[in-house]
Amino acid sequence: MYIKYFRFLVAILFCAITSCSMVREKPRPATSTGKEAKREFRGAWIQTAFQGEYKDMTPARMKKDFIRKLNYLQACGINAIIFQVRPEADAFYKSDIEPWSRFFTGEQGVAPAGEFDPMAFLIQECHKRNMEFHAWLNPYRASTAGNTRFADSHIYHKHPEWFVTYNKQILFDPGLPESRQFICRVVRDIVGRYDVDAIHMDDYFYPTTDPSFDADAYASYQASGGALELAEFRRKALDDLVYQLHEMTGKSRVGRIFGISPGGNVDRVFHTQYADVYLWCGVDGYIDYICPQVYFGLEHGSYDFVKVCRTYQDMIQTDSVDLIIGMTFGKAFSGEDPWAGSGKDEWKSRKDVLVRCLKATLDLEDCQGVAVFCYQYFFDPLTGQSIAETAEERDHFVPAFQEITWD
Repeated sequence: MYIKYFRFLVAILFCAITSCSMVREKPRPATSTGKEAKREFRGAWIQTAFQGEYKDMTPARMKKDFIRKLNYLQACGINAIIFQVRPEADAFYKSDIEPWSRFFTGEQGVAPAGEFDPMAFLIQECHKRNMEFHAWLNPYRASTAGNTRFADSHIYHKHPEWFVTYNKQILFDPGLPESRQFICRVVRDIVGRYDVDAIHMDDYFYPTTDPSFDADAYASYQASGGALELAEFRRKALDDLVYQLHEMTGKSRVGRIFGISPGGNVDRVFHTQYADVYLWCGVDGYIDYICPQVYFGLEHGSYDFVKVCRTYQDMIQTDSVDLIIGMTFGKAFSGEDPWAGSGKDEWKSRKDVLVRCLKATLDLEDCQGVAVFCYQYFFDPLTGQSIAETAEERDHFVPAFQEITWD
């Protein structure tokens, strides 16, 4: 714990000394439309991994489906899309670095008919509607369950030593500089060729505290003279990637921003996943927005919505970091939260949990908006039909969502 705060103070001193190169004017989401950037963020995640709805679609049908999704979400008040473009070190866009995603075409490396580029199309359609497009990347994951057949062009074949296997998943080893360099190369390619409004990184950091997970990378680090304990080595590895990605997105073109969406359980995020959200939110040069996944109700026994929101707000010690609160309709869908202790029946007994949480964000000084997970809990991904399990909750939430203002 003392090491954490020592690093935090060192980071503040470093940023003060190098302020000419690191501190940037407080960014706001911007689009290529030339319209004034929106201060308030009303976002929605669109998940692509595990869905599989695209693999049998023609490009014409895909375009129609994407337009339907955007129109539905816009009608609900959404002004920003967080679209999963890289679920398994693959691509929902044309790339010379990584293969087409199996979640898009059904088989990794197989291109869609007609040279269709879904990300380019979605960016164009979002900007027509004055909606932002945030490109959501899973940075380390290469295989979700060990059953992905890697295309011949996948980097795994060329550099298997960059990867580790844990719980049947294949992941880039976060501790290897080569892994970070490759991920940065992917992001550099995206921001250099596509008019994205932001790069968005989710919460898949270190998956375990087990020392064997990255034993080779840590041993190599120690052999080179490194003296950090394992936990600090892991945090620094993540810090280095986050810093490099922020530098890259900030220098690419005006308006680019970089955000991260960590989990809501801060103890787990810091101690188990080794993500130093205190540092990232505390000084300039790491992120432009933090979007914690506050997927809890107001009556949760340990991590109630207000408590978690305030925990993240208190981390922010710089004007260059905005707070966007992540919310989910997943528990309204299931009606369950078995880990909530005394509040385990809240989602079952009440159908206004999310609207009350939404209104609670008005008391957060740094809040610039919310993001909602995700499209599949609003509308069926294949048919577009309203999801019955969340209809009553949405009937309370959407009107307030359309009208709320955090100014």
